[in-house]
Amino acid sequence: MCAVRQNGADFRRFSFLFSAFAAWTSPILSALLINQLSERQSGALLLEQGYPLVLHREKFMQTGKSDLTTAFAEVLQGVATTELAADTVQAAKQRILDMLSVTFDGLEEPASAVAFRSVGPSDGLCTVIGCSATAAAADAAFVNAVTSHTTGQADCGGGGHPGTFVVPVSLSLGEQHRRSGKEVLSAIVVGYEATQRMHMAAAAGLHSNGFRAVPAIGVFGAAAAASFLSGLDTRQFANALNFAANMAGGFYEGFGHGTIEGHVHAGLAARAGITAAALAGAGGETSPATLDGAAGFFSTFARDRDYEPGALTAQTAGLGIHSAWSKPFPACKANQETMRLIRSLQPAGFAPSEIERVIVTRPARDYDAPGIRAEPPYHNTVQVLMSAKFTSIATLLGKPVTEFRYFKESFGDPNVEAVARKTTLLTTDAGDETVTVEVVRTDGQTLTLCSADVAHLTWDTDLEARFQRLASPRLHGTARSVLDVVAGLESARDIRKLMQLVRA
Repeated sequence: MCAVRQNGADFRRFSFLFSAFAAWTSPILSALLINQLSERQSGALLLEQGYPLVLHREKFMQTGKSDLTTAFAEVLQGVATTELAADTVQAAKQRILDMLSVTFDGLEEPASAVAFRSVGPSDGLCTVIGCSATAAAADAAFVNAVTSHTTGQADCGGGGHPGTFVVPVSLSLGEQHRRSGKEVLSAIVVGYEATQRMHMAAAAGLHSNGFRAVPAIGVFGAAAAASFLSGLDTRQFANALNFAANMAGGFYEGFGHGTIEGHVHAGLAARAGITAAALAGAGGETSPATLDGAAGFFSTFARDRDYEPGALTAQTAGLGIHSAWSKPFPACKANQETMRLIRSLQPAGFAPSEIERVIVTRPARDYDAPGIRAEPPYHNTVQVLMSAKFTSIATLLGKPVTEFRYFKESFGDPNVEAVARKTTLLTTDAGDETVTVEVVRTDGQTLTLCSADVAHLTWDTDLEARFQRLASPRLHGTARSVLDVVAGLESARDIRKLMQLVRA
């Protein structure tokens, strides 16, 4: 990735001098200087998750402003007001089905119950998914967001798990404002775009400083979706993004202990986005340098790390929503490829007595979170979903690892823990993306599973089938009706029909 180090004190001195100069020079010359600075910082291409960014030269000249947040808002408004291509509409529908599926699967989880109790009583008409109760938009979005995060199977993309905050906000505000299905789909696309761009701009720096993407970047996606559905103009939209920046935060410590903090992150992002849009809509003003000022978002959250402000306004090869994907397994994103490799090449699994020892080797980034290297015993569901050893061995033993219920009921599985104790985790050399699982059997033979031997390691997720399986116990016969409404959502005059269907 080509990114800006900001070159420490030298860059700060240059920024100070430039700011002083810009105060008295002409707006046109200021814009030219900013444009040149952006080009020097930006370099060539940003490549991550198949989402190439080509830096948008003369962006500030086109907007006539030197305000990064306003330029960011204009880009997002451009996405919102452009007719969505058929594949983008379909992608947004898939994100809705993904979020609804994992929300229904998480309704019985403690974090969901805590979130619901925390907002009651709430006066409003917005749907709390899977419940007969309704609430104010911010409260409903908060509860739905928390619930959607509880099973460890929320989608992946910019901002970590964008479906857990963008979709709840879009559904709740769409319901409150009686928006059409087409408008809600556009809001989802805009929210994913905001998080993808901010992810490209700052995710690496934020992560290096200990901030988690869901609450630190998710606020921007939630605010973007909320701003569009609230009908904010460009100035208000930019203010909403800046207010959201002031609500960013959240870190990883709770994952190692298995507490609900990580689940609440999604709810906090969703609520922050709605609050940010409300503040902006009520006339709240923010600093034009909230994002890129000397004491702003980038300088504070990504302090002394690489970040790329140009990604917020860069020309792109595609919309951010197309980079999102659905997890095949209810487990930490870092464990997905290892589990997928094992299930693809050894679907039948082994008996515990057949295994002498196991060696798992994968890139260092796949160990870069609390709880990933945790040793048995495990004491709760979150710990096993995070654990590289538990998820790998459970898959290797042929356990039903596509089902959250297995992890919920079997985090103390003695067979998995016994083999986990005989498992070694290793890291590949820098630049090597290969995942390898070596199984030394008790008969002396060694089986080696290697991702490099699989041309296209994929695990397609049938989201309609998953929704039917996870939602039917609550919705009974109406699950099919929900699928039909989502399938034709771009033609729906009002999102309320969908929301009424997903109540208990």
